[in-house]
This record gives sequence, structure tokens and C-alpha cells, in this order.
Amino acid sequence: MKPETLKNISAILRGELTEPDAENVYIGGISVDSRSIKPGELFFALRAERDGHLFIPDAYEKGASAAVVERKIDNPIPQIIVNNTLDALGKLAKNYREAINPRVIGITGSVGKTSTRQMIAAVLRSRYRLHSAKKNYNNLIGLPLTILEMPENTEIAVLELGINRIGEMEKLVEIAEPDIAVITEIANVHTEGLKDMENIVQEKLKILSKMKQDEPVFINKDNAMLYEKTEKIHPTMITYGIENPADFRAREISFEQGKSSFKVDGLKVKLNLLGRAPIYSALSAIAVGEYLGIPPVIIAELLESLKPQPHRMELVQIAGVNIIDDSYNSSPIALYEAFKTLDMIYSKRKLVVIGDMLELGEYTEKYHREAGEWIVEFGFDGAIFFGPSMMLAAQTAQNKGYEKQFLATQIFDDAMDFLKEKINTGDTILIKGSHGMEMIRFVQELKKWLSEQK
Repeated sequence: MKPETLKNISAILRGELTEPDAENVYIGGISVDSRSIKPGELFFALRAERDGHLFIPDAYEKGASAAVVERKIDNPIPQIIVNNTLDALGKLAKNYREAINPRVIGITGSVGKTSTRQMIAAVLRSRYRLHSAKKNYNNLIGLPLTILEMPENTEIAVLELGINRIGEMEKLVEIAEPDIAVITEIANVHTEGLKDMENIVQEKLKILSKMKQDEPVFINKDNAMLYEKTEKIHPTMITYGIENPADFRAREISFEQGKSSFKVDGLKVKLNLLGRAPIYSALSAIAVGEYLGIPPVIIAELLESLKPQPHRMELVQIAGVNIIDDSYNSSPIALYEAFKTLDMIYSKRKLVVIGDMLELGEYTEKYHREAGEWIVEFGFDGAIFFGPSMMLAAQTAQNKGYEKQFLATQIFDDAMDFLKEKINTGDTILIKGSHGMEMIRFVQELKKWLSEQK
């Protein structure tokens, strides 16, 4: 953010400055973490897993110029007292965004937000002064911090809006106020907080609530429910997809050596990324890029230059074995898309190591049983079901007639022993699970073991 006085910040936040003599002190940055705060920054004492007020002495010792608090703390640091520090952070970001006034592209969806943001940003950066988050900062803390880091000359801001609870999208939209929206996909993710599919769709579509009717929302048309519900509330849509007719539809899809290629309107697009999921992200980037005046050929060149993100459908080849490392996270729709990609890859044999999908709430049993059905549907040559919920998937696969060798276990060493016993040269192994399942352990151990077999 541009330097601002404590007096002005206090006025924006409608807070009480405890040290009137400090009202002309300039603030050059914002921090919510006392461990990384820099001299001259303003510290927001947020109440998260630990109360940020407890770390004000640390922030003061490291040179923070002031703190935003909900109660006065016994410390020499100047303080702005507000009712709610999280709301105050959002209010300051909203004020700064209004002052800079960039065109805002808001991206939401159950999956694919980060890769879509990265691709859109890579395309638009070729023509515009663009700002985008360095990480997937997309919640009520991360979004304001992303906005407050925005340079004053920003023309376009590409922002993620991620939600876990009902009511969060309205707050995010109030802060970001998107001019253009991109909705990647709607699926049963974070159902513990959003309860069911109807709530998820309803909450995600609130990203459109402050948009002008003649500004477009870019949507994945392969989700029929999303398309139908969006059509009813927002007249200006630009669609993309793979399965169904759309304004931007991928055809002639192929996967080879960890890369993907496809055609859209006769344009050949190559990605150094593996899978259907990055193709959806690329389609949205092509659509947004063309809408904002970037030539299609330039877009294709920019997309081809992107490098894969670690542990997201990342192909690792060791000792004649192909490991598809998709260990970063998982959800029902992401797992199914990964299975579809694996199914389209030529390989001697195809094996899967799948861990629990977390945060599904009351839908946990339903979607893990469906995962077992998908294993049967695709007929993979072997499977390891890892975690308590994946026991349901294994049970379902067995009941549905899965005849290939598999193991259902919650013990890592047993799973690795089984995997090492079954692997042959020429195999392709997909490893995927929710972040909390630490599926990266399988990738690391397998890479180490295969390297020793050379």
C-alpha cells in the first residue's frame, strides 16, 4: 500500500488512536504475523488459532510502528482500537482498492482457482500492469493482504475468492468488488462448512452480486447446474469446456511425457502441465485474454511457457517408472478428473495410490464409495486405498467386482511394501489425496526406492 498516516488509517477504520501524538506517523506496509513483520509496518492483531494481541510485544520489538487492536494492550506501541480487527483489515483493503481503482477479475470455484489465476495473470501481464497474489491468498485474511500489496499503478488485479463458510463470499465481494468473474467449477468441497451442493452454488454465485450486467462472467459449461443457475441471474456469459459445446471448447486433447495439448477454434495449444484440469484453466485464460484484447497466438505462446506447480499432476520419471505426483490435495471432482487423465495416458500398467478426501462432512461416505466405483469404472491395474475413509472405497470396489490386486490400509509402511512389490518397469502410478493425508510421503519414499534400484 502507499504510505499513509495513522490519522488517516484510523479515520478509514473508524477506530480510536490511543496516541494522538503519533497521528502523523507514516505506515508503509501491513502485517498479520509478528514473526515476519518489518520496521515501519502496521500490525493487525487478529484472533485466529492464537490471539494476535499476545504478539504485540514481539511486533513492537521488531519495529512495528503501530497496531490495530480490539482492546488496549499495555505496551508503548501506538494502537488503533476497533470493534473487529479482521473486519478492519478488510475495510482498509477495500479503501485502498477504491483509491487505486484497477479493473478486478475475481476467480472462484471449488477447484482450480489457483491454476486459473496463475494462467490468467500470465496472459494479461503481457499487456497490462497487473497484480496478483504470490500464493493462494483467497480468504478474509489473504485477500485483503493481496490487495494491500498492490502497486499504485496497477491496471488489472486478478484475485482469488475462496470460501469455507456461508456468508464469506459477501464479505469478500465487498472487499474486492470484481468487475469480471471467473467460476472454475462447482463441486462438493468444504461441505463441512457449506453443508450441501445447493449452498455451495448459491454462495459461489454471490461473486456476481456487485457486477454490472454487461460485464461477463466466464464459466465452465461442463457443469450443467452452474450454467443453468448463472444464466438465470447474469445475462452476460462467456463459456468454456471440454465435454459440451461452448464459446471456447477444447478438442483433440492428448497427453504425452507430462504435457497436454489441445485445439480451440483451430488454435493449437501446448501446456507443460499434465491433465484435464489445467486444460480447463487454460481455456479460461484464453477466453479472458481474448476478451481483453490479447491475440490468440500470443496467448498460446504464454501458456506454453508456464511451468508445472509442485505436486499438482507433476510427472516424475525414475528407473522406467512414471509417477504422477498429485499429492497436494484432493476432492471428489479433482480425483475423478485425475482418473480421467490417467485413463487417457498410454502406459504398460496403471496403478493408483489414493488417500482420504477430507472436509466432506456428511458426504464423506457417499464420495468415498463413489471413488471405489470409479476404480472399477476405469479398471486400473492395481490400487492402494489409504486412510480410514478409503476403506469404504475399497469395500465398494470389491463389492462391484474389482478383480485387480489392491490393498486397503491405514499403515504407511504396509502400503509402501505392497507398492514396491507390485511395481514393474513401464508402469504409471498416480498418487493423490487430501493435503492432510501427507501423500507426499509416498512420492518421496517411492522416488528414493526407485533411485536405489537403478
